[in-house]
Amino acid sequence: MQQKKPLPGIVVVLLDLLGIGAALAIFILFHHVLPLDSGEPIQNIVFGEDTPSVVETTPTPVPAATESAADSETAGDPSMSPTAVPTPTPAPGDFSASFPTDEPPEEDVFGSYVSDNLRIVVTEEHTDDAVYFVADVWIRNIREFKTAFADGTYGRGRYELPSDMASDVNAVLALSGDCYGARPSGIVIRNGDLYRESISGDVCVLYSDGVMETYYADEFDLSQAVDRGAYQAWSFGPKLIDNGEVPASYNTTSAIIAHNPRAAIGYYEPGHYCLLVVDGRQPGYSDGMTLQELSETFLSLGCTDAYNLDGGQSAMMIFNGQIVGQPYKGGRTISDILYFGGSDTE
Repeated sequence: MQQKKPLPGIVVVLLDLLGIGAALAIFILFHHVLPLDSGEPIQNIVFGEDTPSVVETTPTPVPAATESAADSETAGDPSMSPTAVPTPTPAPGDFSASFPTDEPPEEDVFGSYVSDNLRIVVTEEHTDDAVYFVADVWIRNIREFKTAFADGTYGRGRYELPSDMASDVNAVLALSGDCYGARPSGIVIRNGDLYRESISGDVCVLYSDGVMETYYADEFDLSQAVDRGAYQAWSFGPKLIDNGEVPASYNTTSAIIAHNPRAAIGYYEPGHYCLLVVDGRQPGYSDGMTLQELSETFLSLGCTDAYNLDGGQSAMMIFNGQIVGQPYKGGRTISDILYFGGSDTE
């Protein structure tokens, strides 16, 4: 039997290149072009049509009682007078009692914004090798803390620059989110809707009562979070504060632990939050922060909890329509942002 001649080396190389190119094309098609999710939430947790709003504070009127014979007999007896109706307490998610009414500082401030429901003060800070910006945010009720998807729709394969997403919703302040679309798993809860329920890595949850808590993956219980009223949840991480201290270790890779541009969120109390962006990978201007430095920064600001969001080239803060600082290589497209002010995403 006559043996087939081996293919020339150049042909083998070309075939290999074609195979690699086809594989890359398929990867790009499914991970960056075609949406891989339905776009519809699995479950509404808060603020659904059948769910009472947690921010309604107007008390229900008490109907006038019909006077009975017994009432008329005791009407003149002070000891038998009706019990006064107690003053209703604010509903969970209403932070009017703690919302500041003083004017924000003017000196050493990058910018500020004040409305009836929102108070933001942005400052520029420096260390020996990093430039970062801190947004101190107060909200009057939980609905002021919003999130948005690229193209206005949930689904992997959808990407926009954070600045474009912020412009789409006319945000006063926006920060890059967790880029859920780059991963096939990880909790996704946005504006009270559950979109993805698989757990991957550390989780950060903002509840409808304004409390923000971070969890290690093995400590997180989705059903408990849903029952408690999870309003937003992110899956990037890692968790940055552990029982009031810098964590002994971080649940992530050494590349993420090293100096990098950063985007992160911190928590003071219900209705009071801290958004932070760190410029980096720009020698002579800003190298970025390690995760330990980021944890130490949030602790120095007085935050009781904090969480790392998608950083690197993705890290971007937008305030009053302007990009804050100098994002690495001008930033890149991602799948989501968190924001304050502006219009709703619907």
